[in-house]
This record gives sequence, C-alpha cells and structure tokens, in this order.
Amino acid sequence: MNRTPRCPFCGQPVAPPRNLGYQFADLDAGFCKCGAVYVSDVTGFNRGAAFAEALFLASGGRPELAWELLPEEDFREAVLEPYDQITHQLVPERHLEGRKVSGVLYFVKLSEDLKDLGEKGLEELRRIRQERKRPRAKPRKLRRPEAEKLVAEKRFQELRDLCAVQPLNIRTLQKLLYHPDRELRFRTIKYLGDIARDLAEELPEDIADLVKRLLYASADSAASAWGALETVGEIIRALPQRFGLYVRNLMAFLPYPEFRPAALFALWRIAEAHPELLRREGPLRLLPLLRDQDPRVRGLTLLVLEALDLKEVAGEITPLSEDKSCFEIYRPEEDRFETLEIASLAEQILTRWRKT
Repeated sequence: MNRTPRCPFCGQPVAPPRNLGYQFADLDAGFCKCGAVYVSDVTGFNRGAAFAEALFLASGGRPELAWELLPEEDFREAVLEPYDQITHQLVPERHLEGRKVSGVLYFVKLSEDLKDLGEKGLEELRRIRQERKRPRAKPRKLRRPEAEKLVAEKRFQELRDLCAVQPLNIRTLQKLLYHPDRELRFRTIKYLGDIARDLAEELPEDIADLVKRLLYASADSAASAWGALETVGEIIRALPQRFGLYVRNLMAFLPYPEFRPAALFALWRIAEAHPELLRREGPLRLLPLLRDQDPRVRGLTLLVLEALDLKEVAGEITPLSEDKSCFEIYRPEEDRFETLEIASLAEQILTRWRKT
C-alpha cells in the first residue's frame, strides 16, 4: 500500500522535497521538524550524490566539515525507498500509473551537539545566496538592441536582474530567438533556461507563461519557431519537477521533419540530466529516426539514446558505425558549437556499452 514518507528518526510526515535555491547539487531537498535533512534522488542511481548533498546541507554548507564527520558518531543516515517524487509517495509495488518507481529519499541527521552548528551555517548560506540573487537593477523596459548587446557580451547577470525586476523583459529576450546570428540565438536559449531556473520561485506564473508561449509559437504554423523548442528543453532541464510533463509535448513534434532537429536537441538536453523523464514516454519510438535522411536527426537521436543508456538498442545503432556524415551541436555549458561525425559517435557509444 502506498504511503506518505515519514522521517525515519522521529516518525513525522515530511513535506515534498523542493529546490531550496542553495543546494550544492541539482537535487531537491527538505528539512524535517526534528532537524533531519532529506534529499531526493528520483532515479535511485545517484545515491552517492544524494548522500553528499544531505551531508552538505546538514553541516550548514561547509564541505570541509562535512567530510570530517563520522557516521554513527557525528551523524546518522537512513534511506526510504522506492520513492515517487511526482506524487510524494513510497510505492512498495515499484510501479505507479504505468511508471517504474525507483527513487529514494536519503536522510541525514547530525548528533545533538552538532545540530546548532549546522543550523547556523545554513542561515549564513541562505543569506549569502539571497544576496547574490538580489536584483541590483532598477525596473525599466529592456529594448531589443540593448538585449542583443547584453547577450553578445555575455552579461547574463544584468539580463537576469532586469528580468527579475521587470518580468516583461523576458518577452524581449524571447524575441532574440528569431535572431539570424546563430551564436547569439543559442546563447539566448541558454540564458532563458538559466533565468527560468533562477526566477522560478519569484516569478512562477511568468516562467510558466514563457513555456506555453514557446510551445504555442512552435505549434502555430504562422509563427517562427526558431529556438522555441530548444528553450523549452533548457527550462525542463532546469526545472524538471515543475515542467517535466511537457516532455510529451516535445515528443509530439517528432513526426514533423521541420521540427525534428529542434525537438531532439531539447530531448537530448533533458535526457542528459533527467533520463527518467524520457524513459516514461516510450523512448524506443525514436529508433526509426536513426534512419532519417537528415544527419542532424540521426546524430541527435544517437545522443538521446546514449544519454538514456539504452543498451538494448545497440543492434539498431551498429549500422551507423559506417555513416561518415557530420552534424553540429551547441554545448550550452561551454557556449560553443561542436562538429561530430556520426560513425565516430556510434562507435564510441557501442564501445562504452560493451565495456559496461
């Protein structure tokens, strides 16, 4: 029988984990009234990262202290599983509404003599992070030429602050997705994803409205969809719990050749960080795209399958080891374009899968 998670140390129900805004890793977390910290690993395969995050938060954000703490003596740990973060339930059957449930909630609680130290450290950590995020701009309308200049000069913080104090500036930034300069356009995609991540708590309705506008722009044949689907992918990657259900909207664009490269880029970016979001949407339907006429489609499909670690499709990938076509991708973290050969990529994936 499914049940609401309770703290293993005091027995009280715990609230759903969320993005606290000052974590070390990209994992949602929460605090029990008894002082325990808990971190969610939605896949169940990142327990080490979840434990490290829980220990980091419990120790007040002091890594040097965290790694000096001794288990049982300085802290206790516990795991609740299988956990489904979408419904915030423990699911003993490991399946819910057609989805596989394999997540965990990782708990850490400091000993009583260290509890105050951790709480004081967290107060300081919150203060520092809030000061970093506090807008320093005066509310004003951002004109498109200025927005272009800020993106071209990589002045993200100024853009972020201007959007924070005047949400309508997000719409101005969105217009740059139609810019003919490819580098500026893709950097705007990256920046909109980062702004959504940073301002999700302050401007939830504006960020949700942005996602809807981008999808509508793509679905409307009278509108230009340049960069729209890629931006939706960045936002889902940044805010998976809030917008993860929109993955199926991206999948819906795959039957249309003109949208495939953009939709696949978005799906690849999501699969890299949150593969579980794609696995529940039936990723095997991507296999016919390995034979698409467009090398971008074949290459991006390979990247998605690699990110999902679908070793069972190795036989479908093998023929691409002879495909000498090349395609280009943008890597947001490095802010650069990279050219990849399909044959080399396919062989690299197959080699890695054979080793594991």
